[in-house]
Amino acid sequence: MESTENRVGRGTWARYKLAQAQFTSWVKQTADKVVSRKPNGTAPDVQTKGVETSPAPVKESRRQKKARAKATVTPLADPRLETNVESAKSVHWTELEVLALKIAQNAEPEQIPDAAVNILRDVVNLRKKSFKFFSGAAAKRPADRKLQESNQTHAHIINVLERILAKFEALTSARRKVTKNEKPDEKNPMGLSDLINMFTHLEVQTSPDAAEDDNEADPPSEDDRKSTRSKKSHKSKKKKPRKERRSETRASPRPSTTDNNDDTSWLDTFDWGLPSADEDDEDDEFDFYMMVYCFFEDFNIIRNYVQERWCDYWYDRSVHLNTLAVITNAAFELFHMLEWDLMKALKFHPELTQYTFMMDMLFIQIGIEHIDYDSYDGLSQEEHDERLWRDEADWLGFLSYCTIYRTLKNVPPGKVPMLPPSARKKVVYGAHNMKTWQEFENTISFQMITEGSLLKALKKNEQVPPKLPAEPLLLLDWQEALKRHAITSSLIFSFHLWVDIRHIMEEEVINPFNEMQKTGQRVVNALRLHDPNSVTKDRAFKWEYRERIQDTTEFLLEDFTYEDKLLRFRQIGVAEDPEEFFLLKNEPVWAGLLDFRARLVHSEMGHQFAAFTYVLEAASYLYHAARAADPTLPVWDNMFKLNETYLDDSIFKSGFLGVKDPVAIIHNYQLAIKPPVGWDGPPDLASRSGFAQSVKIRRTLYYRYGFAEEDYYNEIAYMEHLAMHRLQLERYRGTPRTLVGSTRESNGLLDGEDVNGATTGAYSVAPPKLDEKSEEYLRRKAVLSKLSPIEMLQLVDDSVQTLLEGLLQLDYLQLFDEATLFLEEVMDAFGPEMQQRVNYKGGEGHPPAKLDKLPTLLGEDLKAVAEAGNGKESEIISKLVDGCREFLTQMKSAGDTSAATEEVCGQ
Repeated sequence: MESTENRVGRGTWARYKLAQAQFTSWVKQTADKVVSRKPNGTAPDVQTKGVETSPAPVKESRRQKKARAKATVTPLADPRLETNVESAKSVHWTELEVLALKIAQNAEPEQIPDAAVNILRDVVNLRKKSFKFFSGAAAKRPADRKLQESNQTHAHIINVLERILAKFEALTSARRKVTKNEKPDEKNPMGLSDLINMFTHLEVQTSPDAAEDDNEADPPSEDDRKSTRSKKSHKSKKKKPRKERRSETRASPRPSTTDNNDDTSWLDTFDWGLPSADEDDEDDEFDFYMMVYCFFEDFNIIRNYVQERWCDYWYDRSVHLNTLAVITNAAFELFHMLEWDLMKALKFHPELTQYTFMMDMLFIQIGIEHIDYDSYDGLSQEEHDERLWRDEADWLGFLSYCTIYRTLKNVPPGKVPMLPPSARKKVVYGAHNMKTWQEFENTISFQMITEGSLLKALKKNEQVPPKLPAEPLLLLDWQEALKRHAITSSLIFSFHLWVDIRHIMEEEVINPFNEMQKTGQRVVNALRLHDPNSVTKDRAFKWEYRERIQDTTEFLLEDFTYEDKLLRFRQIGVAEDPEEFFLLKNEPVWAGLLDFRARLVHSEMGHQFAAFTYVLEAASYLYHAARAADPTLPVWDNMFKLNETYLDDSIFKSGFLGVKDPVAIIHNYQLAIKPPVGWDGPPDLASRSGFAQSVKIRRTLYYRYGFAEEDYYNEIAYMEHLAMHRLQLERYRGTPRTLVGSTRESNGLLDGEDVNGATTGAYSVAPPKLDEKSEEYLRRKAVLSKLSPIEMLQLVDDSVQTLLEGLLQLDYLQLFDEATLFLEEVMDAFGPEMQQRVNYKGGEGHPPAKLDKLPTLLGEDLKAVAEAGNGKESEIISKLVDGCREFLTQMKSAGDTSAATEEVCGQ
């Protein structure tokens, strides 16, 4: 699941450990720096034991300076964000106050970053929470001397950290005003930005002497170069997990329609700078309490976020059902990741990671830190139980654990419980107390267990694949629990969240299913209307095209469980027929995922279908040439949507964007898009480079949800790729756009001044350049986002919602039909002679690809009349405008073509 052993986990606990390591390194480094840079080369007098005056500087050779600088360097400026473990661990907590006093007495207020103060404040708060747990354990075991001494030690550590925090807050208050009523710990909690910004302050620090005479610095020795190469070579050859290697070798054999030149190696080389597993950790027992509390706290943070998004749909439909389904399944995946991280941290004590052990510790033995138990005093027994349920049991997911436990206990291994529709208990919504909530949860859990048992049986009998299309992780966990009769924390958390969703949606739980059926029918009809044989002989694509039609039909439009249910009903003597689509009608997450999958399939298959020809490019260039000649021509909506899928400085758009001469645009088609006459190979994908990030995001999500094969795409890998794509988005947003004219110039395209240029044969789009500091910041931000479950969920949320509102609104197959009709109208405008040259009559035996030579033929005519000097270029352009206007008139008279096509497909 992780590619490196030293990679930190996710969530609050991981942020705490990384922040602590960062802060410790910063304190040591900053203390050394502020003392060494004191005027006259002497350190100030510090009234603290262990701090002495520095000796006067002595003249050193360059080699001595380099050796001394190397000894004091902190390698945090490495582009891979490497941290020095020894530096972080070498500073004991007893030294921190001494070092902090050095900083307080010698540093300027500007040298104390807010990020450091926020991190320290968060570390103090988390240690206080853990200390409360620890104090409870110590109070119950007064005879345990070791525990009592450990408790006193941790109390002293907190006091030391609080004194350090007070010193730093005093310094920072000197440069910014803080109101009297402001609470710093609430106003400025530690966030991901603090972790990112701390790397900025943790740069390589050397003494001023070591920085002198840079031009005279000795070059690296041959031994140094060999050592560097050896380290890099060793790192690059690190073995990958078997699953990662398998996924790399299963790439599709067909050419990709997206360019994948983004550097992703930094995702796998991030060194967090935390202690390795074999290092002694003096806080093992102390850390355990924090670890468990943060584990449950992160669960509730994720749960609350997803709940709020489903409420947004229920109240005002402000979020798409597809988005809700994807982020909910992402939450299930994050629960798995959090549990796995906990198990990895406690791999020598696996019994401590059992849900029952952790729940007993927090719920019964010690208590939950944020609960005010004094407020329970004076309550009646009924009120006490109600508070206990709402504040504690619900926070821990305890009721869901009890429900799952009872359900599994009542289902014998290998059995499939079946219940006729008339015997099913009606779901009663509106639960408002513990009793009604238990009844509600028991009812819907039985729905889940019966359907999960059936899915397990179908897979065991090899009637369906081991992993079904877009199958949510919760259903897979249920099936695994039925196999092993074991309950994991991730299953409890996922089910607890799913119950919340059912409670929020109430009777509208069927809405995702209804939307799924509409989308599925529309997609299947559209794919069946377009024969891939008309555009390509590629067997791999044609096989995938047919497979997507088949599985969309089987899993969205047909109930693949119905026949087996019917047979089981008859075997037990039930005369009733099972209810069709019972699972998808009552499982909004899977229905939403299947709906989203169908949209991805429609877009991906349509894009690949169109990419086997130059029909879209030919239509685009002629349309923009016509608009350059006559700007009053109506807007072609789908064509402008296609333009949005390319970056402004891509080769595709540079041929017409900003070019006002229609003749130059037509010539640019031949120069940038269409290969030379006589070319008999597949379409040149060079013209398809420069895609917008939305296309790459769609491809990432398509590989996550578009395939039925088991483990085709590692569940967490797609989140890492989405982080990478967001990095690229910020690169383009955060830097001035590369001039389109420079792309034209580098590829030999025309801007209207010269119409007789020749193609260079070289295609290149220069990516936007950022300064090293900005590039490093974005890399850190993308990687560190993994530390926050909410950051990851928001990332998935934004990616899916943007995709649904943008790229997935473009129907590639419809645009392909429109482009074909457009080229036919333009061809007809030039009369029978042009029809004969194009040799296209429509129908079988005349593939639309023949039409993509039309811009090339017009370019030849324009060049011929230009050489003849008879001034007939305007006549050719006039006929082009006439053909374009005729097409747009037909489009307008037919009304909204997109809506009409969708209505026909829905019938």
